Amino acid sequence: MQEFTNVALELVQPINLFLMNIGLAVGVTVGALPGLNPVIAITLLLPFTYALDSIGAILLLLGAYCGSIYGGSITAILINTPGTGSAMATMIDGYPLAQQGRAGDALKSALVASVFGGIFSCICLIFFAPTISSFALQFHSADYFSLCLFGLCMVVSVSGGNICKGLITAGIGLLISSIGIDTMDGIARFTFGKLELLAGIPVICVMMGAFALGNVFIKCYNQEKRIVSDGLEFQKPTVKVLPLIRENLLLLIRSSALGSFIGAVPGTGGSLAAYMSYNIQVSSAKTEEEKASYGKGNIQGVMAPESANNAITGATLIPMLTLGIPGDGVVAVIASALFIHGISPGPSLFTENPFWVYCLMGGLLVINIFMFLQGSFFIKAFANVTKLPMVILLPSIVMLCVVGAYTARQYIFDVTLIMVFGLLGYILHRLDFPLQPMTIGIVLGALCERNFRRALIINDGSLSIFFTRPLSLFFLFICVFSLLYPQIKKYMKNKKGRVVS
Repeated sequence: MQEFTNVALELVQPINLFLMNIGLAVGVTVGALPGLNPVIAITLLLPFTYALDSIGAILLLLGAYCGSIYGGSITAILINTPGTGSAMATMIDGYPLAQQGRAGDALKSALVASVFGGIFSCICLIFFAPTISSFALQFHSADYFSLCLFGLCMVVSVSGGNICKGLITAGIGLLISSIGIDTMDGIARFTFGKLELLAGIPVICVMMGAFALGNVFIKCYNQEKRIVSDGLEFQKPTVKVLPLIRENLLLLIRSSALGSFIGAVPGTGGSLAAYMSYNIQVSSAKTEEEKASYGKGNIQGVMAPESANNAITGATLIPMLTLGIPGDGVVAVIASALFIHGISPGPSLFTENPFWVYCLMGGLLVINIFMFLQGSFFIKAFANVTKLPMVILLPSIVMLCVVGAYTARQYIFDVTLIMVFGLLGYILHRLDFPLQPMTIGIVLGALCERNFRRALIINDGSLSIFFTRPLSLFFLFICVFSLLYPQIKKYMKNKKGRVVS
């Protein structure tokens, strides 16, 4: 009991509370800017941690981590431009809500879901870290492939009713993901002699080009003057926090649990968690009318991906703290900062320095509470973006995209790339092709190919490994079920209708 009292006293120190809020503010700002990501937010703050103690340093960096993941949803909702890759699924329903004048409701729902997911993953970190970590380590290459294959099945739920066009754009995404040096054989593929393409095409360039610049081109073509449709005024948030949580508690728990699980598996990420959660939410629709509402401004379509992608914040720390293995690139940067302060993540950390571990866990919980307070305070200011005339907003988006594309790798070539993908996004939109399947293909393509080939090498080229491993077989079964369930449900409904008539 004395240990927890000491932890609480440490966390409420004015300097630590200040560092949490500074980290959050920087994280939200960086996350909301297209092209910037959590790694950049943490890297910007890293030099300031040298003068801090280890607890102050980790609280500052965790604030930036949580804030940047949530911040990506702000521009995804307001201007159809995800600030981070994990916010791409949020655009599907978030931006239509903004166009209907309900930007405040969308932002409030995203904030509530983000905080819920963050707190849920923090609880998992506190109580189940060793168990989850040991289970995540059981993942084999075949299991990773089957998980990614299940992720690719999400094309069905984000294709807007046209599965054929969704598969085509997903195929384009898979082709884009194959550009660059083959990680297995070291052979350059589809680079056309361009050295800048050897490392592949950054997801951020595709994202900003196809969604942000493509959206700019579309609005210029339509000669739109405002984000909000004519005749609609911006409405203040009408959703209430407690009723919102109570009405969507099952959704929040399911999505947060999925995000925590995905986050604890090294090498996956928030994009996969967000899209999988959105797919499950769409599939759980009870009626065809409810299912058809997704993609047109459904609050639950915002909450599902946001709770899932924010649930990875605590989950990615699990393998780092328990095994010394960073869950993703962001946590790898955080781990490097810990080494500077003499903290060595791993199994011995819980026995040698339990006070520090408890401060981290408690700090993550407090950070999510502060994130709710900051977000609630600034929602109206964020939503005012919808009032800006397009003559101001569109050039600003183009400028942010150009700066963001260059900042990612500091290649002028990347600016050309976003222009190309902007034109591609515009053409696909004009032809009524959905863009989300392309991003799914890009995000999962490389991971899917690498683990498929690795599993075949391990098993001497035999496909049996995908059906003999229990985890792989489970994900394959879920994959087939998710594809067939809508058809089975439709068949049973038609059969019931014929019997009644």
